[in-house]
Amino acid sequence: MVTRKKGDRTRRRILEVAFDVIRRNGFQAAGLGEILATAGLTKGALYHHFRDKTALGYAVVDEIVSEIIRKRWIEPLRPGGDPLTVIPEAIRAAAEALDDREIRLGCPLANLAAEMSALDDGFAERIRAIYHDWRAALAGLLSGAESVSDYDPNRIATFIVATISGCLAHAKTTNRRGVLFDGIAELEFYIQHRAAESAPSEPQYASPASSDIEDYLL
Repeated sequence: MVTRKKGDRTRRRILEVAFDVIRRNGFQAAGLGEILATAGLTKGALYHHFRDKTALGYAVVDEIVSEIIRKRWIEPLRPGGDPLTVIPEAIRAAAEALDDREIRLGCPLANLAAEMSALDDGFAERIRAIYHDWRAALAGLLSGAESVSDYDPNRIATFIVATISGCLAHAKTTNRRGVLFDGIAELEFYIQHRAAESAPSEPQYASPASSDIEDYLL
């Protein structure tokens, strides 16, 4: 049991260091030597847990990147309350929790998507699965919002995720937090506008058909 726990800690240490190196340099430029030196481990320790660099990269996506996206962007989207209030509040809170370094380095999921999706099917499948879960969480909330019932919640969820990813990428490029929050403000306006468009109009009541007796009385 003690050996297993130590092995688990070593594996987690490798993943966390690898994630940081990959996030700074990109997967292709990430060197195993730098990862091992930073983690204070030998090649034997790394290859005991991961057969090669690609397997390590897959595990980083599965266990680190997916955890970050889930905790930051998905778990706050819990049922309860008006989805059109819950979603913008969750997005803004997640963005405000980002520190300057995270802004500068950008979204780890989007970074890997841009770099590796077209190069490696294993990365592509894992990245698609995380984006799918993110969109599904948003769509699930939106499907319960009566004010957007006339629209496909999956399409709106796709737009929201794409907007957040794009704003994070632009904030990274400009190294400006304000760019991210400008985009979020416009996204909030979009969500409110969708709700306003979908709000039911005043009911139009048709005049009841008159009976023969009513015609006679009139």
